[in-house]
Amino acid sequence: MRRALSGLALVGALAAGCASVRPESGGRGPPPSPGSEVAPSDPADRAAAYAAPGPFEVDTIDLELDDPPRTRTIPVRLRVPRPCDASVRRPLVLFSHGLGGSRSGGAAWGAHWAGHGFAVAHLQHPGSDESLWRGRAFALETLRAGLTAAQYVARIDDVRVAAERLGALAATRSGLACVDVTRIGMAGHSFGAATTLAIAGQWLPASEGRGPGPWAREPRVAAALALSPSVRDEARRTLAGVGVPVLVATGSLDDDVVGNGATPETRRAVYEALPPQRRALLWLDGADHFAFSGGESVPGRASVRRSDAEVHRVVRAVGVAFWRATLQDDAPARAWLDGDGPRALLGPADAWRPR
Repeated sequence: MRRALSGLALVGALAAGCASVRPESGGRGPPPSPGSEVAPSDPADRAAAYAAPGPFEVDTIDLELDDPPRTRTIPVRLRVPRPCDASVRRPLVLFSHGLGGSRSGGAAWGAHWAGHGFAVAHLQHPGSDESLWRGRAFALETLRAGLTAAQYVARIDDVRVAAERLGALAATRSGLACVDVTRIGMAGHSFGAATTLAIAGQWLPASEGRGPGPWAREPRVAAALALSPSVRDEARRTLAGVGVPVLVATGSLDDDVVGNGATPETRRAVYEALPPQRRALLWLDGADHFAFSGGESVPGRASVRRSDAEVHRVVRAVGVAFWRATLQDDAPARAWLDGDGPRALLGPADAWRPR
């Protein structure tokens, strides 16, 4: 399991919890009719539409999902487009935070994607979450206590349980009927990106009677977005059999923040190791590790770097197109990604590789 853990890194950006159910502004005006949220045909106009707030208002619901066999409770922050009823099924995107994070992580992505018509569930993984540091002196050694093989496996099982529980809630709870767990997108940052790659079909060593092999593969997951992943040379082959499209997002300042030797090159290497027809790379010059967490900033970051707001704008927009193409079979979104569409959002030193 040491190889599976070799590329994990710290997520910063932790936000405070909020009320159990509340609205967020995902757009303006009355709710659109089904099928009306269509982006324009011009690539630049389409880029602007993906980057702009979506047409839906968003409800945010905090849940506690129990898993009795593991004596474990998984906190979840669920964002759904309004109205969320059975008349229109909305693909579910699951987001996994990094080491030391919480269900508050990834808010910059979740609110935007939900405003564009996706249900987004932010999972919190007990044992590798904010409990590592909250209420005590912050130290790197404290965080590393959550960077273990056991926590890695627990995260993987959290994803399976969350998909099952959210599917059951969608069938029984008012206001959640739009959530479609038959076609899921998986996203995560840092340790959450490692979790994401496992769910997407990375080869893993044997654990608890499972494997070796792609035993963590979740068949309902149809696409994955890995933010700040990492892989060492000796583990590249473990990604060769990943069976779903994977978008890798990283940048030139996406360095090691937890003492595991990660570099921008080892993060980009994830893209290089994936099957050519099932990969894409978003490379942002000047973007550091924490910018890809989708949360708040932390002290001690490089003084000369790309602004979080700019990184968030690009990742949110490309993410909308990626989920539309992979989870909704949106042909124009796929054509935009396969061509030069994302370049309308990028600077001269950035890179977009559609495969």
